[in-house]
Amino acid sequence: MGIRRSQNIRSVRDIRTYSGRVDAGGVPYLAYMKIGCLEMEKARREKERNSALERIRNIDSRINDIDAEKEIILLKLGEKEDANQASISRNDGTRQRNSVVPDRSIFQSGNGNYRDKDGFKIRY
Repeated sequence: MGIRRSQNIRSVRDIRTYSGRVDAGGVPYLAYMKIGCLEMEKARREKERNSALERIRNIDSRINDIDAEKEIILLKLGEKEDANQASISRNDGTRQRNSVVPDRSIFQSGNGNYRDKDGFKIRY
């Protein structure tokens, strides 16, 4: 007589468990863990939000500084143009230079050790 085999051979896949059937909200420590994770995420997001608001305040401040500096420069230009208009009317419509033109020979590449008063020096 031979060995008789049953129709249904059971394996590990056929073992039934209750591990997947438990509701995560029903277990208290899982609910507290979820609350803890949400609180940590909330703290990170609040810090990120505060940092972004601080950057926005810094940008707004810089924009206001730029506008103020621009106004000062435009006022100075307006005063200069008023002075130029007065000099044009005194010179019968011909415009003369009021500023001193620097000697260009000191800016040539042959004079590499020269440093102008603005502190700009380029060496190659």
